[in-house]
Amino acid sequence: MDKTAKQMIIVLIIGIVLIAADIIMSDGEGVEVERSNGQLQLVRPEAGEDSGYLSLKAEVKGEDGIYEKTVNIRIEPYERETGNETLKQNEDDGMLMSDEERLDYDLRMIADGVNKDVSKKKVSLPAKLDTGESVTWMIEETSQTNTLVILLLMVSTIVLLYRERNSAVRKKAALDKESVLAQLPGFINRLVLLLNAGMVINNAFKKAVEESVAGYKDNTDYFYNNMNAIYISMNKANGVMGKELKDFARKSGVQELMRISNIINDNLSKGTELTHKLQSESELLWMGRKKRCEELGKLAETKLTLPLLLFLLVLIVITIAPALLEL
Repeated sequence: MDKTAKQMIIVLIIGIVLIAADIIMSDGEGVEVERSNGQLQLVRPEAGEDSGYLSLKAEVKGEDGIYEKTVNIRIEPYERETGNETLKQNEDDGMLMSDEERLDYDLRMIADGVNKDVSKKKVSLPAKLDTGESVTWMIEETSQTNTLVILLLMVSTIVLLYRERNSAVRKKAALDKESVLAQLPGFINRLVLLLNAGMVINNAFKKAVEESVAGYKDNTDYFYNNMNAIYISMNKANGVMGKELKDFARKSGVQELMRISNIINDNLSKGTELTHKLQSESELLWMGRKKRCEELGKLAETKLTLPLLLFLLVLIVITIAPALLEL
């Protein structure tokens, strides 16, 4: 099992655990609700159980329209014998309140008054406020929202991990292609010089590989490693240069190398003009390399834009901060 599959399984397990915990917690804190004669009744938890929590949406209809507010209620467990303690409610001491503030206050007092007498098994929520406005109570579903969010995060993470599973392979393929495009122009130049010196293609290829590999200290380069493998195959296994080069071009997927391998194979099979064609290809390769360098330079300038902008903002803040502090 690869690393990505293990990460996906871990995310799946964590997501299932979180969803299960959310459902259990939601069920443990829930309050049984009944409707009787249009009124909403809350049923207290049994004695010895934990307090229940419920989120309700109050819709108050008055002369000025409809006012909606979420009311969170904590309901204490049922106790058959109680000291008949009553909650002391703050009376309006003459402070002027807006209609919205008054409705907030009335709804808060209703929520606080639920636990005035815990000897009552059921508590009815009023259908009207003391000031006459009618109230409609609706249950807000919160547990499903949490479960849905966890599920979406879990699925999104798994999808991202699945998409990035081959990122290392794609990155290596891009580096290999860049190696071919970077080293091919110099190698073809060396090959053309040897051909112009009077060497046949097989000997010129071997000599070019020998000089290139000897002059290149980094033995991790993709292009020269494959060229050296072709050289070894030609010397020790009587490999055919044209076939080996064509296989390498097909494996690398670089169009320029495929074109050069076809030119060399045509020369080997048909005796076509080789030096002039390779010279033309070399010029095209150098032009393409120059163009890629320009594109990389422009890309680097673009990437530097954001850091430079941040530095400019920091410089502006440092410059004007003393003046602002003196105001």
